[in-house]
Amino acid sequence: MIDLHSHIFYGLDDGAKSLEESVKMARVAADDGIRQIVGTPHLFRGLHGCRDFSLIEKKRDELQRRLEKKKIDLRVHCGAEVHVSHNLIEEIKKNRKYLVIEDTSYMLIEFPSSHIFSGVKNLFFELMSEGIVPIIAHPERNMVFRENPALLYELIEMGTFAQANRGSFVGVYGRKTKEAALAFLGLNYIHFLGSDAHSSRTVSPKLTDAFFDIEEKIGEERAFALVWDNPRAVLKDDEIPYRFDPVFPGAREKSLRLKIPHLFWKN
Repeated sequence: MIDLHSHIFYGLDDGAKSLEESVKMARVAADDGIRQIVGTPHLFRGLHGCRDFSLIEKKRDELQRRLEKKKIDLRVHCGAEVHVSHNLIEEIKKNRKYLVIEDTSYMLIEFPSSHIFSGVKNLFFELMSEGIVPIIAHPERNMVFRENPALLYELIEMGTFAQANRGSFVGVYGRKTKEAALAFLGLNYIHFLGSDAHSSRTVSPKLTDAFFDIEEKIGEERAFALVWDNPRAVLKDDEIPYRFDPVFPGAREKSLRLKIPHLFWKN
């Protein structure tokens, strides 16, 4: 499996606090069947964000050397979890290589949990005009997307992708977030499953438990695409192979108390 979203690089944000903790996280990931992981420290997120972008590659190289020394079978890549900011386009023009995933066209974008600013569609159009393919991090944890899934539908129709957290499916973030994750999955809004791991213990770099839950809902082939085919395409800077047509949310799904559309579930 490939995990596109983790905070495995130590000392950059609210993720791993030491190299030893980074190694512990890597061991957890490898034991869970993850073979490649992307370190995505928060950027532009105030006190919890990385401020020196050049440190990202240094932390990756240091961690990879340690993993090879300890014979932990995990390849580590550079990326970032980019918090939406008013000057994001300017930052991309200046620091693109640090904002995208492993020097590709794909960028992981985070919204605040409680709101989305009104010009988001214009911003995403500008991003795409700069050759950036946005991947929305954990939309199921955003209050606005939960209450107005049609907005997420519109962004995906524009060419955006979305990554759901493993913890959302196994109940780490509560009932409402789990319901939203399942509903978005059923509406074909989710293209990647990531751990969003911050430590080796509570929010850890695992995917297997959520993968099996998802497999029961949408089948093995589509579930496997979320943890292998699609993330592998990102790292190769290829087109995403599994992109099913998003379904406009019906009246029952317009607020989350989303009723999951039975049409999309495997019997």
